[in-house]
Amino acid sequence: MRRYIFTIVILIYAISAYSQTDTDKKDKYKFVASFDMRNSIIIGHSVKFNGVKLGLGISRHKFGLGLYGLRKPVLTMDNKIDSLDATDTNRYHYGFISFYYERILFHSKRWEITAPFYLNFGSLKGEYLSDKRIYKPFLDRGVTSVIISVKSHFKIVRWVGLQAGVGYNFILSGDKRTRKALNAPFYSFGVKIFLGEVWKITTNKEYRKSDWKE
Repeated sequence: MRRYIFTIVILIYAISAYSQTDTDKKDKYKFVASFDMRNSIIIGHSVKFNGVKLGLGISRHKFGLGLYGLRKPVLTMDNKIDSLDATDTNRYHYGFISFYYERILFHSKRWEITAPFYLNFGSLKGEYLSDKRIYKPFLDRGVTSVIISVKSHFKIVRWVGLQAGVGYNFILSGDKRTRKALNAPFYSFGVKIFLGEVWKITTNKEYRKSDWKE
């Protein structure tokens, strides 16, 4: 059933991506970049991700590349590793690279609502704390996942705004334990910096003096 769901979702996004209107064809692709911070649950613990997204966009679509990693490692104290020198303290690292496609559902001068889809390739690494107070590796596993989400932002000025979003991370690879540890919802809210706008403002004098128009 899970395979069918993913297949249907991917087909919907693919059809949406190629169903361009006359407006789309007249658009010129623009460079887009932004920071992307998320809150999620990893191995049963609330965590924060830092990320940056780079890509291209027109009026209805965006696509590109994202890099994400935990703001700080996840510490657990309830699962002793089967090793003679292990304590009950473990530390986990999780990061991934994303290929994303964003369908723009609504856009105005200040508001934007999108439905992003991410294909992620990353790794989960684990270390245990030995009785000599040294962290030693015990896990290094590749992880593939997809994220389906809905996000929105409100621009205060053209280079900074407020953003919020929700989504779910579906793990496609790994054993049952890995999927249970990483399958999780995420949410995000806070300030959003539009790096592409910052770049244009700092490098283009005419753009800096121009009126803020769509």
